[in-house]
Amino acid sequence: MYPLCFEIFDSETNENWIWFMQLLRQAIGSPRGLAISTDAGQAVMTGVNEVFPKVEHMECMFHLVSNFKKKYHGKVFDDHLWVAAYSWNKYIFEKNWVAMETAKPAATTYLRKWHTRLWTRSQFSTICKVDYVTNNLAECFNKWIKHHKSLNLDDLMDKLRQMIMIMWNRRRKVAKKLASLLILPHIMKKLNAKSRELNLEVVESSEEVAEVTQLGGNGFRFVVNLHDNTCSCRQWQVSGLPCKHALAFITSLVNAHIQNYVDSYYSIDKFRAAYGQLIPAMCDKTQWPESNHGFFMHPPLLKVVAGRPQTERHKGCGEKKRKSSQHLYPICKEYGHHWHKCKKGNKDDIAAFMAVREPPKKRRKTTKTSESSIVPRGDDAPTAAMYFPPSQNLETTTKKKGKHNQTLETTNKKNAKGGKRATRKMELAKKDQNNLMVPFDSPAMGTRSKRAYPTSPAMGTRSKRRLSL
Repeated sequence: MYPLCFEIFDSETNENWIWFMQLLRQAIGSPRGLAISTDAGQAVMTGVNEVFPKVEHMECMFHLVSNFKKKYHGKVFDDHLWVAAYSWNKYIFEKNWVAMETAKPAATTYLRKWHTRLWTRSQFSTICKVDYVTNNLAECFNKWIKHHKSLNLDDLMDKLRQMIMIMWNRRRKVAKKLASLLILPHIMKKLNAKSRELNLEVVESSEEVAEVTQLGGNGFRFVVNLHDNTCSCRQWQVSGLPCKHALAFITSLVNAHIQNYVDSYYSIDKFRAAYGQLIPAMCDKTQWPESNHGFFMHPPLLKVVAGRPQTERHKGCGEKKRKSSQHLYPICKEYGHHWHKCKKGNKDDIAAFMAVREPPKKRRKTTKTSESSIVPRGDDAPTAAMYFPPSQNLETTTKKKGKHNQTLETTNKKNAKGGKRATRKMELAKKDQNNLMVPFDSPAMGTRSKRAYPTSPAMGTRSKRRLSL
């Protein structure tokens, strides 16, 4: 990305964007072939229309799809919408457009009404050599300066200037090392890799014109003209780089070099000229000269909003949101499990992990023994909770068998030969006996979860008086 200018707004309004576009026009003018790509913001679109009414105005496809999927979604749009955006040829675009219109006419009507900016490569101009359908480069710049946004305004502007100065100086040094080349190395590497194993048939009409046919598949045939650097698929004209049809024709010729058919936009000379200007170094702000403009600039009024200040951008509906609570396994790079439970991992890698450390042992569920609630303490020790002496009216559990115990034994004898119902009756009978073993004056008898008896203090509540005991 080549940073050209930047400004800081308090909010994205029509007035602010128009002011920014006016300053941009004063800096670069309105050259031939200028293209501006914007997101789905209404204010930035208004600013471009007001200041640059005749430029090629593109719309980010990512934001378009994010808004489009809120109303229309389905397999037909997943298969044809992005293909229509990436299509270089007008015929391929119309073919995918008709498929969407046949499936959902309201969807294409929505696109005609609300998304009139350019969003398909088949309608891009051949002058500016831009083939981007999204403005993700702007998001890369946003991530680049992410950790410096909390600085004060003057410190932030100075930090951005310093970062751009370092980047330009680094690329200026790279341009000096590449002085002997004609085209940028990464462009040539990309084209050389693309020219291998092409399943295309070349039929020459002359030394500079040929028909290139796709073998198998759709069987499309395109016309390549090396003299005019054109192909009927339009990829060569729009991007400035030879398409696969042109590469098949070029590589079939003797003494033909790919770098001679690449647009000068990707040349070393243009790269050197772009970063030839120097960004001047500056002293720190304590040594800046004091300026008197006749007025005092107050800081902007802050709008207090609920919650913490936002530091992360809002992700769209189509972006995957990572679940931070899940564990990332380092071998299979998937979430939700550990190394000793991985099913897709390599057995040798898991064996290496096992050699280093044993798999974690399962924790046994243990029940803590009841401990005395009376803790001995010194006279000067602070009291953590209220201390009560043990009750003197506790009834022992070793008393003689009462009427209830005799009834329980009789029930057990009767249901000894029974089935599940008899077993359930025995369990309920034992439960009643355990409830009876609790002393009536115990504090636990004051809860509703315990069985209440007529002699229990809990019977003093209204909810217990209604019981017919």
